[in-house]
Amino acid sequence: MRLKNLILLFAVAALAACSTSKKPEILTLDQWTYIQVDDNRTTHPGHRNSSSGWYFGLDMEDLTGDGYRDIVSGKWFYRNPGGDMTDEWPRVVLGDTLDALLTVDVDGDKYGDIIATELPEVYWLEAEDREGNSWEIRLIGELPPTGHGNGQGHTLGQIISGGKPEILLSTGEGIFYFEIPKDPERGEWPRTQINNTASEEGIGVGDVDGDGLVDISAGTGGKVRGEGMFVSWWKNPGTGEGGWQQYDIGATDYFVDRFRIADMNGDGRADIVVTEERYPGPDPDASLFWFEGPDDPRQVDWTRHKVVTEYSLNNLDIADMDLDGDMDIVTCEHKGPKEKLQIWENDGTGNFTEHLIDEGKESHLGSELADLDNDGDLDIVSIAWEDHQFLHVWRNDAIVK
Repeated sequence: MRLKNLILLFAVAALAACSTSKKPEILTLDQWTYIQVDDNRTTHPGHRNSSSGWYFGLDMEDLTGDGYRDIVSGKWFYRNPGGDMTDEWPRVVLGDTLDALLTVDVDGDKYGDIIATELPEVYWLEAEDREGNSWEIRLIGELPPTGHGNGQGHTLGQIISGGKPEILLSTGEGIFYFEIPKDPERGEWPRTQINNTASEEGIGVGDVDGDGLVDISAGTGGKVRGEGMFVSWWKNPGTGEGGWQQYDIGATDYFVDRFRIADMNGDGRADIVVTEERYPGPDPDASLFWFEGPDDPRQVDWTRHKVVTEYSLNNLDIADMDLDGDMDIVTCEHKGPKEKLQIWENDGTGNFTEHLIDEGKESHLGSELADLDNDGDLDIVSIAWEDHQFLHVWRNDAIVK
């Protein structure tokens, strides 16, 4: 989710907590409406670097200026219909081989911008009209392809202080970031390699060591999905240079997939939340963990806390879903007989209670959060793998407790 959403949610929670004249407005977590945005998504035609045929991108932002966040995912742009969002979401094809990953304001104009890949190529797409009916495609650089062709890790982070956020992408040779230059239309964008050890899966961003700089977290080692992996973080040197210092903090039992960095127990230190992937995933043996940040985050063997073990968990996001001042977890099973979508409610100290939102809708690189209907709470968006034809939205109909 966008940084401004987190800031808004924390501000609302803080104001409520400080008020002595009224009870804090804590939201419920159990009232949702499912919306099927699309049931006709196709697989990727196949990368020249891989036979894999899936799209991995998903992001939400207002790209048309109407005040409602739209959705970009794979080769499609979906225009938010507004209102209760149950009307048709108009769909625009961006390009059959493109995988649209992220939205970011590149050039400060009124037209929407998207970052997409067909590795090794990385592209900037700019809308040619206010509604996003057509898009101009510009090559901004190249990166090493992955075993799946495109990478499954992509996020924004303010790696270099000031200016626009950087674009972080996982590759077959570690994690890189692109800077958005002052004149983005001229030539390739500056590119920096953070490391060459991270997997091609998820990336967490956050200030791990409290020095005011944005660090990253990812998995290392264990290239086979039956093996455990190290959970690692890399210290931002603050110089704009690559080759960041790596610190290993612990390990998972199986292949680690998604990452988030946040304070999960209210002690003022950054923690790292991860999920495990299991392939082919016939058993409920993938776990959701959070690693507790110590006084010195450079130390090894952070305390590992298990939230739950179930079927393959390829989905993760975190936010203060109920506005009670702590960070909750959203995830969904990618495998298994139920494919449960869940919110894990935090009690403020890192203990969690499950809220079952839905079942039977497979997700992969989803369970992403954004306020799509502008009502002040966060909705959930997911894409899928086996059931690749679907784009899911769960509208949050929360009320004050």
